[in-house]
Amino acid sequence: MAREKPQPLLQDHLGNESDQIEEHKDGNAQELTRTFNPRTQAWDLFRQQFWRLLFTAVLVALVILTLTIYDNRQAIARSDKNAFNTITTILNLALGLNFFEAFKDMAKVLRWRVLANRKFTVRETDLILGGESLVKLSTLMRESMKKPLTCSVCAGWLALNLLAQASVAMISLTYSMDNGVDSTTITTSSGMVSVPRVDCYYNNGTCTTDPDQPPEVAQNEAHAYGELTQGLEGCNYTTDEDIFSSSQDCQYFSSNNRQEFAYRFAEYNPQDRRRAYPYQTQRLIKSSPGQCYQYTPRGNDIHFADSRDGPKSMVVHRFSDGTDEDFISVSRSKTAFDSTTYAYIGIRAPQNASAIACGPRCIWLYAIRFDGTVTKRGTDIFKCPITVSTVTNTADPAHIVPDNTARMAAASIALTGRYTNPIRHSRKHWQQYQLYPYGSHWETDNLTPQEIGSRMAEFAIGSLTGMAKLNKHTTIPGTLPTLGFQLSVKWRYVIALMSCIVGVHCFLVWLIVFIARPVAIPGDSNLVTARLLQGMVGKIGEKGGLLKGKEIADAIQQEMLGSGNGRGTVGYGIRDGKEGMVLEVGEGMVRRKDLPGGKFPEGEYA
Repeated sequence: MAREKPQPLLQDHLGNESDQIEEHKDGNAQELTRTFNPRTQAWDLFRQQFWRLLFTAVLVALVILTLTIYDNRQAIARSDKNAFNTITTILNLALGLNFFEAFKDMAKVLRWRVLANRKFTVRETDLILGGESLVKLSTLMRESMKKPLTCSVCAGWLALNLLAQASVAMISLTYSMDNGVDSTTITTSSGMVSVPRVDCYYNNGTCTTDPDQPPEVAQNEAHAYGELTQGLEGCNYTTDEDIFSSSQDCQYFSSNNRQEFAYRFAEYNPQDRRRAYPYQTQRLIKSSPGQCYQYTPRGNDIHFADSRDGPKSMVVHRFSDGTDEDFISVSRSKTAFDSTTYAYIGIRAPQNASAIACGPRCIWLYAIRFDGTVTKRGTDIFKCPITVSTVTNTADPAHIVPDNTARMAAASIALTGRYTNPIRHSRKHWQQYQLYPYGSHWETDNLTPQEIGSRMAEFAIGSLTGMAKLNKHTTIPGTLPTLGFQLSVKWRYVIALMSCIVGVHCFLVWLIVFIARPVAIPGDSNLVTARLLQGMVGKIGEKGGLLKGKEIADAIQQEMLGSGNGRGTVGYGIRDGKEGMVLEVGEGMVRRKDLPGGKFPEGEYA
């Protein structure tokens, strides 16, 4: 059975509408013409590209702003790191997509200049018109291997697109989010913290002032910790705010006139076994000398006394300030020419001292500066009250340094842990002496009484510092330090890369506008493209609605070659129409270089 032709079922429905279109066709004809002016077109193209360029500049500025904000932060919490990664990822993606769209816009402009310059096959023309797609551009390059110029241009445009995306990807190589390593990169929160026990001097985890512990141990440890002061880095301060704003490197602090010393307590993360990233608290303990006195004994006021160390093993110095008289006994083994001996002359141990206590946290100490052949000086005796303050800003009993421990620290420069009975009493007497030879750090040559008191107070704060550093720890609620992150930015690479991105985009905008000036650039609508292709595509009539692009191109190419009227190549140009100059893609178009001045003439186009 013969197959019937389909009936024009839509004719009745479209008939009236077609009539209406015909009625208004002549009335709208004038509205379909446009005037081509290269200068006006250049400004229009610049305005179109400018907004894309401006968006690139804004995104670059936001990237730099983000890096600046996070680079200025010493410590970045994990949540802030995640926020930073999210922000930079969004900005980099936006910048990459903006670049991608910018290149698509440029390709839609450049394709007309390319088609206006020379003739191409129908297949090549189709791929060039779709040149904003990198896939189609790759196909054009592959199918044009025998045409070096076309292939090179395609490869260059693909490389430029890839380079643009690579430049965006390279932004992430200009910075790194590094793990923190010390207290400069900590973040804090409330939690259980590790703090040193400061209720006494601990030895092997045992409090040395416990009743079953020999009292010599506590006194020896107090002095040993004080000796560590020579290896600690101290910093000067005027007010407490100077202490609170200081760096981690300051182990203890000294007032500018060296009449007050301070230690700042820290709290640690229980997981921080190495104590590498402490949180520096607002808690302080201080030591200071009171008014110090100087005495010069006369030669006939020096006597010798017996002790358990042997006959005449003690040197007794009598001295007077003109009103009151006193004496001090010093073990002969703790005396030497050109040296200084610090003396604690209490009967009881320092933590229990009463007679030589000048307050609940204060001890009177002596320093005997002996004569000698090097210094050419006489013997002098100095007497100073050394006070250790309470801990400021305490919030837990574990923060408190008790009075007995404070007195132990105050007397630490003179302590040895060895008792003496210089006047033959049967009970232990705790007079103790420490000898420092000429030239040692704690020797007192040419020092004033207050400067000697400063040495005693500095030794005391060093003893407390050592106790806080070396004592066992306990866990209490506090401010928990956690290692954060730190942004490291290679700014010279950032600035160079960002400048390159914006600069290249600026150059490409200028280049596109400059290249497009001699050619009338149609709009990028599919309808506009369809209008320009109607003469060429119309060669296959109503057929080919479901064919692929390559199949239609081949069909049109065959029709063109079969007609015998051309070489089968098409281009973008102008021809004379019934109503003036007509823009079209097809055969027989006047190429740009064949036009006067090598450019499309100004005027109205149908």
